[in-house]
Amino acid sequence: MGKSGRGAEVTSVRTGAEMLALDEAPGHLVRRAQQRHAVLWAHEFGQDLDITGPQYALLCAVAAADGLDQGTAGERASLDKSSTADVVARLVGNGWLRVSPDVHDRRRKALSITPLARTALEVVTPRVAEVQTRLMRNIPVGDRPAFLDALRVVAYAGQVPEADAGAGPFHSLRDTPGHLLRRAQQVHTVLWGEEVGPVPTAPQYAVLSGLWSHPAGIDQGTAGELASLDKSSIADIARRLVNRGWVSRERDDADSRRWVLRLTNPLREDFTKYTPAVRRVQQRMLAPLEGAQQKQAFIEGCRALGYAD
Repeated sequence: MGKSGRGAEVTSVRTGAEMLALDEAPGHLVRRAQQRHAVLWAHEFGQDLDITGPQYALLCAVAAADGLDQGTAGERASLDKSSTADVVARLVGNGWLRVSPDVHDRRRKALSITPLARTALEVVTPRVAEVQTRLMRNIPVGDRPAFLDALRVVAYAGQVPEADAGAGPFHSLRDTPGHLLRRAQQVHTVLWGEEVGPVPTAPQYAVLSGLWSHPAGIDQGTAGELASLDKSSIADIARRLVNRGWVSRERDDADSRRWVLRLTNPLREDFTKYTPAVRRVQQRMLAPLEGAQQKQAFIEGCRALGYAD
């Protein structure tokens, strides 16, 4: 390997309390599982039917309570205001949603499912069910109820709503694993912001954790795979970590097309303060779960989903 262009010394990395292993971090496991759900969704709906998970979630929210106002529908679908407005606009454009002034407050927008959407849901919903079946395939059938219960508690931070009881062919969001994973990831994001702050981000920490266990350095592509990042994301994150002085990046002497990443000495000092906060994020994420058995069901289930073949 060549020498680092930044002249940063490579730290003597060891595993231990300094860095949280990715396969033991609930937040990372949820992100991996959610990414796998996205892949399965794209495989099922990417060719002949263009509908996203957030769009389906919003349709389910409205189908469960026709006439729901736009803000509440977005909250139930786990969308922020901007995303809700965009999703609603697209569904209205497709002829699947109707928007009208709320009869009690004309400043609010009430949403209704159109006949075209109900017909479409008869086709879409069984295919969504197939995505969920594939997602859960690596979890033994007997273990699935316990995992789903635990995932539901984490996703709603302990405030689990009643199951949707509206009429029509749609999934109750609180019983849909893919939706619960997205909610759980959002919970993790909020907790990360409260405990860790904006730097390092969770994906940045994932890259650093992967490098921590490889003191000799690894190529950028492998680092991305370990942290569950695509090529574009790992390239951007590696650049930011190099600029911060936490990572050195140099060309591989054996293959000049590859970048080799290593941790630098300043990282050890910085992460003395960051890792306890990261651990608190994981602890708070699991806090609503009842006892070690439920926590174990959650961890093992997310690991089975995220590291599925």
